[in-house]
Amino acid sequence: MNTLLSIVSIGVGATVGASSRYYIGIISTQYLGKGLPYGTLISNVIGSFIAGVLIVLVLEKLLLSETYRLMLLVGLAGSLTTMSALSIESVEMLSGGHYSQAFINILLNLLLSLAAASLGVVASKYVFNLV
Repeated sequence: MNTLLSIVSIGVGATVGASSRYYIGIISTQYLGKGLPYGTLISNVIGSFIAGVLIVLVLEKLLLSETYRLMLLVGLAGSLTTMSALSIESVEMLSGGHYSQAFINILLNLLLSLAAASLGVVASKYVFNLV
């Protein structure tokens, strides 16, 4: 695959992932409030699940071409999940003296994202009869 096609593939996936993350943040604030940065949490969990599924499709089933692998795994899942937002939001909570809120935020993001990635791997193995 040539470099330009790789860049375009990642860019397309990243556009969808980043836009989705932005709108998830807006919608989650409307429905869940501002108690925690729910948009980041939801985006990280969904993106981790997608990454878990894609890892199986790419590494074990080899169902995706290089173009789609870059678009979906690097572009989409990479831009949908966001360590930088998690870090900044948590630092802001800590700076404001909201230690328990920051701890809960970090813990939920870490545990739920790991669980979602694991669920994505297990679910895709089951669906594609790899168990």
